[in-house]
Amino acid sequence: MKCFLGVLSALLGATFVFFIKLNHYKLCALISFSGGALLSAAIVLFSSGLNSDFNWAYLILSLASGYLLFFFIGKYYFHVCPACSASHFDENTTKKFSEIALVMITALSFHSLMDGLAMAIPSDSGHNHSVFGAVLAHKFPEGLALASLLLGSNYKKLHTILIVTAVELSTVIGGLSYSVFGLESFSRSTLVLIEAHLAGGFVYLSLHAILGEMMRHHKTLVITSFILGIVVILGVNFLFH
Repeated sequence: MKCFLGVLSALLGATFVFFIKLNHYKLCALISFSGGALLSAAIVLFSSGLNSDFNWAYLILSLASGYLLFFFIGKYYFHVCPACSASHFDENTTKKFSEIALVMITALSFHSLMDGLAMAIPSDSGHNHSVFGAVLAHKFPEGLALASLLLGSNYKKLHTILIVTAVELSTVIGGLSYSVFGLESFSRSTLVLIEAHLAGGFVYLSLHAILGEMMRHHKTLVITSFILGIVVILGVNFLFH
């Protein structure tokens, strides 16, 4: 159910584009808020491993592996997150979209797969609500940015919604993979390493969002929105604990 709500959040973001003219100022605020939310989720995921008396060196390596995986995909394949990298999609990119659509959709599907897996791994209630809240907050600007790019590439509204839906359904596949591949039978220590790996991916997306936008536009807005995202998700974690 949580994964389906994540898909719904992205679709709401996509349809939002149809009814309001989105300017860069508003997009920066949404991206920065979702970046802060993802950083909070990374902190929650990683801290659960620290609290389990697990070897911290393995946790650091797992965190680094998640970060580097997204880094190399973003550097050598394609931007793995349309919300975080919305400012990178310039006019030349949209003109060539037909050439890069399959590559982009593959990268975003992998991103959504990781989102679904992160929400599927069970833990204490505070952990689950924090990760769910962060992914949900991130999905809205993700769907919004992806739909904006598709519309800017002269895709029709129906085609835009269908593509966004197909990409975001990878979130559900990621959630189902937890049981399909028998991850629930893994030891708690193995799940801790998986959580740390996912946290590394969240850290990459978060820093890519804040640095990518802050280096270009609206520094005060970006920092404020980023901090607000951190506070909201950490507040959810504190509330449910």
